[in-house]
Amino acid sequence: MRWRLLLCAVVLVGVTALVTSEVVSQDKAAPSEGEKADQADQAEGATDTESLVETWVRYAMPTEHHRLLGKLVGNWDLAVVESEGTCRRKWVLGRRFVLEEFDGGNLGLPFQGLAIYGYDAFGDKYTSVWVDTTSTAVTTSFGTCRDECKLIAFTGHHGDPWSGTMRNSRGVTRLESDDAHVLELYEPDSGGREFKVLEIVYTRAVAASPQPGE
Repeated sequence: MRWRLLLCAVVLVGVTALVTSEVVSQDKAAPSEGEKADQADQAEGATDTESLVETWVRYAMPTEHHRLLGKLVGNWDLAVVESEGTCRRKWVLGRRFVLEEFDGGNLGLPFQGLAIYGYDAFGDKYTSVWVDTTSTAVTTSFGTCRDECKLIAFTGHHGDPWSGTMRNSRGVTRLESDDAHVLELYEPDSGGREFKVLEIVYTRAVAASPQPGE
């Protein structure tokens, strides 16, 4: 975090210096040979600053992959195993990330969670951070889109309290339409064979019609 703040400060100072030098130069008389050399050095520094700004902007702004994440935004009804739930997702931080509030109903115990989904333009991968009421851990996953971006495949790992080790996991989100998608979660069993842990069907919630008199 500190290096990002420092880099932002350097960029802002560089841009300010560039603009200031341009304004001042307009009021000066014709430069001498020595001044021309100094100006050449300043121009090279300005070019470096512009390159720095362009690079920063390239990785800081939302991309076409963020538009794909937009398909997840909205209010959803869930079918979770033998339970029903709801999910609300919204854009945050200038449409760079999607914040999810998840209520999976009651699977023996109440099951709620929070997630943040995004796309790391520098790392060229989708990102997911998840926490829920079944654990005190934070699960981080990374993924890519496949099948013409109709599917997002994630991989990650989490702590397994029964074995005392880290356990690999895999998730697949299939974008069936703008109003429906399916999440499948897979893990290996004790013999290393993969099995489906959970499947959640998301259906876009229909806005309630106003009642007479409302």
